[in-house]
Amino acid sequence: MNLLEAMEERHAVRDYTDEPLTADQIAALKTAIGEANAAHGLNIQLIHDVPDAFGGCPTHYGRFRNVRNLIALIGRDEADGTADLDERAGHAGELLALTAVTLGLDTSWVVLHETDAHDGKWTLGEGERMPAAIALGHGTRPGRPHRSKPADELAAVEQGTYADSPAWFRHGIEAAMLAPSALGKQPFRFTLLADGHTVKAEALEGVQAEIGLGIAKLHFELAAADADFVWA
Repeated sequence: MNLLEAMEERHAVRDYTDEPLTADQIAALKTAIGEANAAHGLNIQLIHDVPDAFGGCPTHYGRFRNVRNLIALIGRDEADGTADLDERAGHAGELLALTAVTLGLDTSWVVLHETDAHDGKWTLGEGERMPAAIALGHGTRPGRPHRSKPADELAAVEQGTYADSPAWFRHGIEAAMLAPSALGKQPFRFTLLADGHTVKAEALEGVQAEIGLGIAKLHFELAAADADFVWA
């Protein structure tokens, strides 16, 4: 399974079995996490095969059961013009979630409260915070597809119409339609600018909108990987 296929297969799973991760799965995830940390300036950490990977922290929404594995998305807010930490965490986290799906694992995004008061499952350095995490493992049952906004609500075109826009742009939007978001609201929009190769991606008002934007941008990039486009 490749990453594009994983987008179609990935659905949130919140109830997990006790089956541990294999050594190969752990090694592959650690490699992917190292690459994500280097690319995005993050301090993502893998917690695996423990009784409570949430470290006793309450969830923002959603009921989870028996989460024994977690990818903790940790980093610092930067002031040098780099993308917002929430957006970077969304982008990197979704790539890791899709990677986990290609490894035969189930996943779910989760936002935890009181992450600085956990019981030692992860390490928060000075100035770091944890905007979100990825629960993963073997689900007790398959996840179900989520609802998505229609393409014309997620996309805009400065010249012409969406139907007449380049195929790569439409492919990117179709992939963004599969992107998970808080409460399924998908608070983001992609606009193809008048030059025909620049795309403006923006977060709209909504819960964890910047995280959702990072997730959606990752989906768009994967689907439009062969196109000559740039972000505004």
